[in-house]
Amino acid sequence: MIIFAIIAGILLIILALLLCLPALAGLEYMYNDGRQKLTLHIRCLGIPIRIPIPTGEEKGEKREKKKRGEPKGETANKAKKENPLSRFSAIANGIRAAYAETKDDISSVLAEIRKKTEFETIVFRLGFGLSDAAKTGIATGAAWASASCVLSVLNQMFGIRSIDLDVSPDFNRECFRLQIKSILRLRPVHIISISIRIIKIVNLFIEKMDVK
Repeated sequence: MIIFAIIAGILLIILALLLCLPALAGLEYMYNDGRQKLTLHIRCLGIPIRIPIPTGEEKGEKREKKKRGEPKGETANKAKKENPLSRFSAIANGIRAAYAETKDDISSVLAEIRKKTEFETIVFRLGFGLSDAAKTGIATGAAWASASCVLSVLNQMFGIRSIDLDVSPDFNRECFRLQIKSILRLRPVHIISISIRIIKIVNLFIEKMDVK
């Protein structure tokens, strides 16, 4: 019994030390070829852990199946109404709507991150084409300006060590690729509470963007 108590005590001490030691945690969102993925990355004591997060992709697939079951005439009419620029605009409107709904939560999370974490890296990579060279060029300038402004504000607030920003237009075809990744240095005891709040906000953005 004494030996068991000693072992349990040692394990608790080790667990407490692990929770207090600095670790890296990152959230990564990727969209490519009609598929989206959200992953939580954690690295503690050099051990990498990847945790996939549900993004509501199944709901999107159900909507897609429902569309396939629609009469061909209706599907064709919807296809005519939709175009790359309108979808790009819809995504931007979705981002604005999500921000308006979550701005208080975002401010609270950023304040908590600022107190308890350090930004190691932020990655923002966007590749797209609107099947029209002129519209693609205009959208590229807007994307560069918006992303640069947001990252500049974050850098002023947190002093990010490394920023990877890339906007790659494709003037020859219609496409859309997006990768957003943040890597933070914090103590594991803070990872869970902050990650849960961030994941809720990110999933709301994904829902509002309604990327197809």
